[in-house]
Amino acid sequence: MKYTYFSTLKAGKYLIRSQFWHNRRSCALIVPSNPLWCVLSKPVGVLDKLEWYWCDKETEELKHHEHYLDTRDKLANAHYDEMWFPTPDPRGYYLIPRHLMSPARQNFYGCVDDILSRDLITNPIPLLGYTGLLGSEKQMTNMKNDNPNIIPPPHVIEELRKRKNLCVYKEDIRHMAYNFYAGNGQTKSSEETTEIINQARRFQQLIPKLLSRLDIPYEMFSLDTGDYTKTFNLEKTLPRNSTDSIFTKNEMNRPVMKLVDDYMRDYEKI
Repeated sequence: MKYTYFSTLKAGKYLIRSQFWHNRRSCALIVPSNPLWCVLSKPVGVLDKLEWYWCDKETEELKHHEHYLDTRDKLANAHYDEMWFPTPDPRGYYLIPRHLMSPARQNFYGCVDDILSRDLITNPIPLLGYTGLLGSEKQMTNMKNDNPNIIPPPHVIEELRKRKNLCVYKEDIRHMAYNFYAGNGQTKSSEETTEIINQARRFQQLIPKLLSRLDIPYEMFSLDTGDYTKTFNLEKTLPRNSTDSIFTKNEMNRPVMKLVDDYMRDYEKI
């Protein structure tokens, strides 16, 4: 069985990718922002073959890059997140060549069959033609109006119907809010972070509606209580909280906890 992981921001994409690496299964992530590109992996002996696809900013030609990596000691390692690229900067962090990449281009779908061949696809929304910042108001408006940015190949929806499609969600709204306020993606303004949380929750509710409209079968999966072993047919699993500390600050950070408490007073209004 092949799996497709529909989610919003800060919704376990790195953890599920690491779970599949742990079980020696192939993966694909379509990056949830502009420019449009993807990262693929598959086991080759003890190593993983990683591949990247993007469209050239100048020529619009589909580009491809490969690299082999031993992932056994890199599970839940922040350096090797889903968007890791094998060109380090002087500090040793990945350096993604975004300046060479084009925004949404129809030519990107030249790699769609390679993406669909993987055991796990995270952030598959661009397969349906909706590109750009994941869960933004613009993207949600396009989804509601059935107005994709680019037109996917006709067979994509048929292939998605053959997969086990998971719509993942957070039951624990307090923990979800904490992940945003304390996370490494926190904005300078707490008000702006609050609006991003609200957008993520609205987007989380919109995804099943889009899949229903496209007649793509799906199941709901709770990030708080769902059974990874059973749902994804995994022989072994990493702890549910194994990536928590990678993306958050000190849990006892009192200003963060106050923001969470303030959010919880009003969260039912969303």
